Amino acid sequence: MPAKAKLILFDLDGTLYLDGVPYPGAIQLIERLRKSDMEYCFVTNNSSIATSDYCEKLRRIGFPLEPRNVVSSGDAAVMMLNALGVGHRLFILGTNRFRGWMEGQGFQHTEVNPDALLIAFDKELTYEKLTIATQLVLKGVPVYATHPDPVCPPGLPDAGMLIEYIKAARPGVVIQGIAGKPHKWLCRVLQERFGVLPEEMVMVGDRVGTDLAFACNNGMRSMLVRNGEPMPPLGDFQPTVVVPRINQMLDEFWPRNLGW
Repeated sequence: MPAKAKLILFDLDGTLYLDGVPYPGAIQLIERLRKSDMEYCFVTNNSSIATSDYCEKLRRIGFPLEPRNVVSSGDAAVMMLNALGVGHRLFILGTNRFRGWMEGQGFQHTEVNPDALLIAFDKELTYEKLTIATQLVLKGVPVYATHPDPVCPPGLPDAGMLIEYIKAARPGVVIQGIAGKPHKWLCRVLQERFGVLPEEMVMVGDRVGTDLAFACNNGMRSMLVRNGEPMPPLGDFQPTVVVPRINQMLDEFWPRNLGW
């Protein structure tokens, strides 16, 4: 018997909405979960804004939630850095908004003798920032990242591209830790916040390399939601079930109807 599903995790763009417009049935699905005995959480690798900004964005779109219902790669980065004893002086390759949010979590952004370089999703990237980051790497400052995505839809260069840039700066550079999907730190945040085990979580998403890999790497069940898109190549990351459209989770793919 599979473990009872206690926490349903949702990727956002491409899974629950597209370009800020909810897919049919998506809001009703979250409303049904609020009335059930299952918890739910929106998980995102986007570290260009604060987690609180995501709460406001989702509310504007129409999704009911409390702050605890959103977890980002930024949250996972905070746990990772603290758990690994990295130190609280960082050069953050990220937006001003994200830097400010990290400072609210106890981390100081600095160019002078930082304990580490943290790569995030920097929509305000400049040559000056890249130069500072390069010089720090050449000095041997350890490197961490919020998440590994190379591209953010609809085609924006993301943290993964900056990771490759940094690795090219000096032969042998190793990224000491990556926080977001598909890595373990985001899973640990979820375990701590909701008090559930990975086998009691279900990851619902549309991307193989992040959502399905996150589930497979951490012992979760997964639902691949296609929402009318063709089936992607799956490779080693096989979903537990494939859901043609998100509104079908309201009935035939409701976890309890699957014996979960």
